[in-house]
Amino acid sequence: MLNNRLFDTCQERLKHAERLLPTWFVPRMMTDVWAFSVLLHDSTLICIEQIRDVRLGADGVYLDVILMDAPPPQAPSRFRWLWAPITRTRASLANRAVMAAFELADR
Repeated sequence: MLNNRLFDTCQERLKHAERLLPTWFVPRMMTDVWAFSVLLHDSTLICIEQIRDVRLGADGVYLDVILMDAPPPQAPSRFRWLWAPITRTRASLANRAVMAAFELADR
């Protein structure tokens, strides 16, 4: 019975996230652990492993994410990359700063 409740909770979280951000990447990045990146308006690429939640705050939508602990192996130096500088990898990103989201190559 507990597993069904956890699955329902996950499904409810996905449905809520899709209402706040109706884009392709929400279910993909919330249900898989992979190398993803979001491009910010200042051309910074943030390396993330997963979106944990999408929340509506007083001033907009936020993505609660797990950051990667290193940049991708073939990260071109012409870009500015951001990843977790320490072992604590949780972060929240303001959706208004995100210009694009995409998958990165396998590590």
